[in-house]
Amino acid sequence: MLTVVRGLGLARPFGFGHSLGGASLLLAEEAAPGTFRHLYCFEPIVAPMLDPLAPSFDNPLSATTEWRRERFASKAEALENFASKPPLSILDPAVLADYVEHGFETEGDGRARLRCRPADEARVYANSMSHTGFRDLPKVRCPVDLACGALTESFGEDVIEALSERLRESGGTARTAVFENLGHFGPMEHPETVAASVTTAFSNPAVPGAQL
Repeated sequence: MLTVVRGLGLARPFGFGHSLGGASLLLAEEAAPGTFRHLYCFEPIVAPMLDPLAPSFDNPLSATTEWRRERFASKAEALENFASKPPLSILDPAVLADYVEHGFETEGDGRARLRCRPADEARVYANSMSHTGFRDLPKVRCPVDLACGALTESFGEDVIEALSERLRESGGTARTAVFENLGHFGPMEHPETVAASVTTAFSNPAVPGAQL
């Protein structure tokens, strides 16, 4: 995140991130306080614990991802596969099409292969709780909006409230939003709804104790 901000010469940009993206934005702001003007994080992977856990492949996400199908006969076959079953079948069709188009590369024989190799993705999940994102929230120097889907099985309302409370305790400004009928993939399930919320948030800076 910091490399992108500096490489593009951005001056205190707004930042929106989902899941790992949200966690990355918070970690970047903690590493270089004042980098961002305002952050909006949808279910950031930041567990409410002061001490990070050791990396571990002994979790369902890492275990299943290592066996994830990496190649398809074509991008069309990959799209048909993902559209036919969960979890990606719930995504907005345009979002799913973009995921396949940009998330796969075409090999010399015409087959489509995941750009992010399953083994690499499994390592991401194995290290997902091995950072000090929650402990270092007091270093954040910009307003933060935290959101989740009411139907999520991941980082739901209790987690984003805990993150928000820690930001406020240290004098930060934070507020929360819960989206009915959406889950962890909310921004990709109904992008227009989430985008409207982001626009509203960035147009109305957070104040202590506020709700979006």
